[in-house]
Amino acid sequence: MQTIDVDDLDAAEGPQNRASVSEPLDAEDFAMNYYALDPGEAFTGGLHAHLDQEETFLVLEGEATFETAPSPTAETETVTVSAGQLVRFEPGEYQQGRNESDEPLRALAMGTPQESTDVRVAGPCEECGESEYLRFAMVDGTPTLECPDCGAESAI
Repeated sequence: MQTIDVDDLDAAEGPQNRASVSEPLDAEDFAMNYYALDPGEAFTGGLHAHLDQEETFLVLEGEATFETAPSPTAETETVTVSAGQLVRFEPGEYQQGRNESDEPLRALAMGTPQESTDVRVAGPCEECGESEYLRFAMVDGTPTLECPDCGAESAI
């Protein structure tokens, strides 16, 4: 058995004000991250989908606003999730969450399976303009977007 206290996690030290919860718990089958977002901050850099992972957010404090869409070109729907509420996104569902309130936001994001290797980011390719989404990948340790149509890569 493993225990941790989320108040001991320093989300401000991680990327996007995120701290891993699954690592200190030695979790092998699910991913969990703790977020501490100030007003105006977002969970990630933009509208994206995990084609191989479902993702659930539990708001611990504050209020999170999510945009969601079934595809990268579909019109987005907005939903607000308050403290004590959860929202789940199916694999392949595009989503982006942020803190649009005037108060701090603390939340847990849980994904299963643990490793998501097929992440798509909504947006056209700067090289060919053809694709409506780009693949996220780590290339030599650098976050990169890859076009599935022309193969162009751009570092984030």
